[in-house]
Amino acid sequence: MPIFREQVKMKMTLKDYLTKLKIGLPKTMVHLDKQVYEAGSIINGTIEITGGLLKNKIKRYDIDLVGVDSNSFVEETLNSHSVFCSLECSPNQTGKITFFIDVPEEIKKNHHTFQYSLMINIDLGNANNITQNVPVMIGAVS
Repeated sequence: MPIFREQVKMKMTLKDYLTKLKIGLPKTMVHLDKQVYEAGSIINGTIEITGGLLKNKIKRYDIDLVGVDSNSFVEETLNSHSVFCSLECSPNQTGKITFFIDVPEEIKKNHHTFQYSLMINIDLGNANNITQNVPVMIGAVS
């Protein structure tokens, strides 16, 4: 009898199986308000999330402004923004998350050797994350 109980515990539902294989996860698209930003300005953006095959819940999202030195390939997080939440992500429905993140003033010192991007991570709480890297142009202050 103990063997039978262990077999029942190991049985996976279709939802668990799809989640484990990362099938049917929501899709994201990031929209920014400008093409080029300056040091000291604010990046205003929107994350558009379209639900996948299954209902999910967004537990948290992180947005990091990252700079990579193209000479030494050293990555540096310049600004970070994390939000704990409980947002429903229903199948085939689209929702939007707006965000603001500051571009630090210190960038103007050596911005010619750096490449910048927004690293966006959305935590679905069921051991699945959606990660997106969005390049950001930061120009000289006029």
